[in-house]
Amino acid sequence: MLSSLYISAITNYLIMSNLYQNNPLLGTWKLISIKAILPDGTVNNEAFGTNPIGYITYTVEGKMMVMFSKSERQLLSGNSASPLTSAIHSVPIEERAEAFSTFNSYAGSYTLDGDKVIHHVEIASIPNRIGKNLTRTFTINENQVTLKTPPSRSDDIPKIFELTWERIKS
Repeated sequence: MLSSLYISAITNYLIMSNLYQNNPLLGTWKLISIKAILPDGTVNNEAFGTNPIGYITYTVEGKMMVMFSKSERQLLSGNSASPLTSAIHSVPIEERAEAFSTFNSYAGSYTLDGDKVIHHVEIASIPNRIGKNLTRTFTINENQVTLKTPPSRSDDIPKIFELTWERIKS
């Protein structure tokens, strides 16, 4: 019995070790910047405000989660300690809309395909993303990874968004 547990533990370790070596995205990364690149090559270095904050995590089990926000978000008025209570409705709708529009998150599984990572969205702050596959091209430079979106229309202009993350050391 002990030897089969030992063999199972060693096998799992070797599988996880191999997956780790072949997956450069594993771990947790802190957001450094968000840029928008316009068709004419113009770059907006503050596409989500100055100093956006956030994290993205990729696990060996094939799960991912990301959340980020503008750093200059306004505090909510009223009794807004938790969205799980009806007290959140005491906050004016304009403030809730602003809070929603300055925060983004989603989670699900992911797959790698060369220099692309595909996020298979299972839960999201924007419900329209649930069930969608979000493809990002990635490049790694030492302890940073840059994820680039395909062109999408924002303010009626096609833009590519480039999010740069720095690996968090354990």
